[in-house]
Amino acid sequence: MTEIIINEDTLEQLIQKLQSFVWTGQSKQEIDLMRQDFAQTYDTAKLNSLTKEDYFAGLGRKQGCLAYDLEWGTKPLGSIKGGSKYKYGYETDFSKIKSLLQKVISVDASNAYKPDGKLSNDLENIISLSKEINGFKTGRTVIPKLLSIYFPNIFLPIFNDQDRFLNFLLVSGLDTENTGLALYFEYNFKLLKIKSRVEEIASRTLGNFEFARLLYYTFPKEQDEEIEGQPTILPVVQEEQKFEALEVQHYQTLLHRNMPRLFPKLKYFDEEQQMQKNGQYDTQVVGIMDMLTIDEKGDFVIIEIKRKAKDLSIGQILRYMGWTKEELRKNGQSVRGLIVAESKDVNLEFALKVVPDVKFLKLGLSITLVEQ
Repeated sequence: MTEIIINEDTLEQLIQKLQSFVWTGQSKQEIDLMRQDFAQTYDTAKLNSLTKEDYFAGLGRKQGCLAYDLEWGTKPLGSIKGGSKYKYGYETDFSKIKSLLQKVISVDASNAYKPDGKLSNDLENIISLSKEINGFKTGRTVIPKLLSIYFPNIFLPIFNDQDRFLNFLLVSGLDTENTGLALYFEYNFKLLKIKSRVEEIASRTLGNFEFARLLYYTFPKEQDEEIEGQPTILPVVQEEQKFEALEVQHYQTLLHRNMPRLFPKLKYFDEEQQMQKNGQYDTQVVGIMDMLTIDEKGDFVIIEIKRKAKDLSIGQILRYMGWTKEELRKNGQSVRGLIVAESKDVNLEFALKVVPDVKFLKLGLSITLVEQ
């Protein structure tokens, strides 16, 4: 694990914000009661007898299952909203998921980290198990939130925002090759080190939930940032006396509304979620895909929409394809990509020659005006 160097200016800002930060005994009590209620509902006995219906949302009931209670019933304990239902895994992998949950609840939290940040065998085993289950291989939401509920003194209720806070708080120490749970554990340790430094300077003990709230209070998300997995929609720039082509978000809507006609052999991977978002699929890890689809053979087809496609588009779509192969693919499914755009530059033309799994489709529209 790389050593960290804390940004002293940002640390001072955090200490100053602490003076106006409000965290009452009632706030702590409400959080503790909600956490304890969840932990008692899903105790060892419950997890040992857990069924698919008890775990997945929508199998006979929506509320009263672990997935719903974790994401919505305990939202004040940390938001993991966004992404797809497949972040909870596939039904076919339920036995592995159940084993993973049983390992999570039995962690020896007092020995989770060595002084140098090295992980205990318990955490290493959880990482190994997660890498065998589609949906959990790169995710930093479901298992981290469970850990923060069962072991609130060790695991912070900060999930996909770890990177954002550490970018503010560190001068160096973000370099890592870890992904998924291993990345959560590494960044959690580094945030705990910063918390200890804050406590030392302020001569005040902070609970983990309190510290997490302090970070969100000090470094709030800006209005133009992507919030809860929703992409930022850029305004349309209009120029006088010029016939402008549609912007990307308009093409997204157009393709989505005409999906059955334009792509008759494709359907959305997560129909319920993607229909609400113009076809977009939030990976929560490598960005938001314009469209994630399945063809008639059950293979993945990722569609990336551009106005003018450049060779940078290759890197973007390959990133999505790699994540899909790692996180969602099962039973030998193939993954290919389609770049849909008005035009492509010569650099992309050459790049496509050596990437056979990515194709380019030229997008063309015609407008006619007829006097009647």
